[in-house]
Amino acid sequence: MTTRINDIKDGYFWPTPEQELLLKASLLKGENAIKAWHEWAASVDFDTLDAGSQRLLPMLYKNLVKHNVQHPAINIYKGFYRMTWYKNRLIRNRINKVLGLLKTNNLPAILLKGAALVPLYYKDWALRPMNDFDLMVQQKNAIKTINILQKNGWTPVASIPDESDLLVRHACTLIDDSGVELDLHWHIMAESGYAENDYNFINSIKTIDLDGGNVSVLSHTDQLFHILVHGARWNIVAPLRWIPDSIMLMQETGSNINWQRLFHEARSRCLVMSLKKTLGYLHEVFNTPLPSDITSNLRKLNPSLTERMEFWMNGRPRSLIRDICYLWFRHVRTSRSKGNLKLMLKFPFFLRRFWKVSDDKSLAVFLVLRLITKIKNKKKSSLGFNQFA
Repeated sequence: MTTRINDIKDGYFWPTPEQELLLKASLLKGENAIKAWHEWAASVDFDTLDAGSQRLLPMLYKNLVKHNVQHPAINIYKGFYRMTWYKNRLIRNRINKVLGLLKTNNLPAILLKGAALVPLYYKDWALRPMNDFDLMVQQKNAIKTINILQKNGWTPVASIPDESDLLVRHACTLIDDSGVELDLHWHIMAESGYAENDYNFINSIKTIDLDGGNVSVLSHTDQLFHILVHGARWNIVAPLRWIPDSIMLMQETGSNINWQRLFHEARSRCLVMSLKKTLGYLHEVFNTPLPSDITSNLRKLNPSLTERMEFWMNGRPRSLIRDICYLWFRHVRTSRSKGNLKLMLKFPFFLRRFWKVSDDKSLAVFLVLRLITKIKNKKKSSLGFNQFA
């Protein structure tokens, strides 16, 4: 097994050795793919295969078929391929309805993440499983959009967002009566900070055809940046898809990545660590081609201590301390205050606004109760962490 870059084992967004074999079997060509598949099949118990690995099986099926592999297991993989096609068709139908609804109400939207990556790079709706779809509207239109969606069968999973949520969160989740989930963004990503930080992304959007209708998506460069940043965080279901997402994008776009812009965005957003680690991994383990000057510049990137701490925190399982650290970095990115002292003094107010707590005393009680709840839940089960919206 290839020696990995430092800290590669930190966080579940890094593949285990078995998951890495599955990724290679799904993404590589020729004997390397076949060899990786044989090694993977011999090393795992398929009946207890983790959910993150199951999401890769449609790609494994397609790649093995391309290599004319004949084996009884192919039909099992084919079942996952067909099931993904069916579920994605349902999501695709909801996407078109929501886009039509927003267009009718003059609410421009940007299609994000998997729903944009499939038509752009995968070219096959059966290859990439999706549990939901993501759309972004302008922050000033977010409340209006949520109200319209509610009137048309969509229900917020948590409390109904208000104006204060727009300042401390980046998205909310809604669900329709069929169980399809929509993540409605008013920022591209959690690390966006405030609205103007998304202007560079918005000014570079392109338009694609989706089932006969036009929809806005991020540029190839911004798609890659979003994939790498969003993928580098812990999740109870191993978020391995950032690897095939990145590789499929780079294979499809070739030299159309503006690497200087990518580096500029990483520096300006204090996300150098995410870029350095993820691109370094792709190049080292999957031999993803990068321009020679980019590999050199990648090695020279020197993330700050704060960036290293945030990256380390993103790789940790959920806990109260981890949650507060997450919110601290969110506060730093959304606050217009300068200086550590001012940021620290305003942090309790941020927490109160985020959790909708009235005062500092109530915040203290809330945190104690939250800690007690987490301890009880940990005793009952080590599974089942809720994710931030």
